[in-house]
Amino acid sequence: MSIFSKAKTVLRNVAGKLLDVDDSMAALAQLSVMEDYLAKHKFNTDVFQVTELVKVLKQKHLVDSICVSTSTGTTIATTNGSEVSEAVVGTALFNYISSEIPKSEAVLIKTKDWYMLLPFKGKIYIVKAAASLSTVELKAIAKEVEAFLVKRKAA
Repeated sequence: MSIFSKAKTVLRNVAGKLLDVDDSMAALAQLSVMEDYLAKHKFNTDVFQVTELVKVLKQKHLVDSICVSTSTGTTIATTNGSEVSEAVVGTALFNYISSEIPKSEAVLIKTKDWYMLLPFKGKIYIVKAAASLSTVELKAIAKEVEAFLVKRKAA
């Protein structure tokens, strides 16, 4: 093995550890499970209230809760009963982090579960789940809610 091959292997291993890169087949297996789940279940997002929509999205995206609030902490919709505290705490947390790190796109916090915050079109989306969602998945939830709100406003 040449010195370049050894160096390449060492760098790849170090980068994999630092970046938490998973090149195993587990990620592909998880994706196929999700595709199978979505193929077997139909989710009716043609509902009348935004609260109904976030409940459907909670099931569709396999998360524990979704809370949508304004940037000031006012609750727009939630899937659980603690909407005031969840909206205020999530919004305050995101505002603090974005004051310290201004270009934050999303905040993911790992405790027992994942607590994810995403700003999108003047709102803060607060999602709790057993596993972390990618920014793309969080934006998919936000875009569905935004499309619903725009449609409802136009009607």
